[in-house]
Amino acid sequence: MLRFLKSLFQLILSPERGWEDISAEGTEPRVLLETGLYPLLGVTAASFFLNAVYHSGMQPVYLVQQAIILFIQYFLTFFVAQFVFTSYIHRYISSEVSRKRNDTYIAYGIALLALVSLLHNCIPVNLAIINFLPIYVAVVLWRGVRYMAVLPEKVGKFMLLAIGSIIIPPYVIGFLFDIILPGS
Repeated sequence: MLRFLKSLFQLILSPERGWEDISAEGTEPRVLLETGLYPLLGVTAASFFLNAVYHSGMQPVYLVQQAIILFIQYFLTFFVAQFVFTSYIHRYISSEVSRKRNDTYIAYGIALLALVSLLHNCIPVNLAIINFLPIYVAVVLWRGVRYMAVLPEKVGKFMLLAIGSIIIPPYVIGFLFDIILPGS
């Protein structure tokens, strides 16, 4: 978990160097998921309970429901992105398709979004700037095009693929849950 968090913070502070170090580490995606992403998603979901401290009158059932939804948003996004990348990545890269690289890229992208949600849950007021942090996540993903061996002329289309499969799905899934579940 500490190595995963170190890599995450390095991606935040210096995205290009972070992707180089992630490439050099070569950690298996399964290990990244089990010891990094899933625990981070659990902490992010649990952080939703801080809303009970900041905002009085929140029902425990609502808090549990929203924490579960928060976890599901990111958990499902990994598999959506994995499917999309598996289906379309071959169009944009110059090397052989590497499921390991795909899964690592997706896991770190989702982890950065989870950190944005964690930050949002830990701050008692709704700061507008936090709503713009997913744009920085897109910048970090963009700096990973060398890691993914994307052809220079295909970077724009690859970024549309990355944004459409990593950044947008958690928000769409959350929106769908808001529609389906009354009172959320």
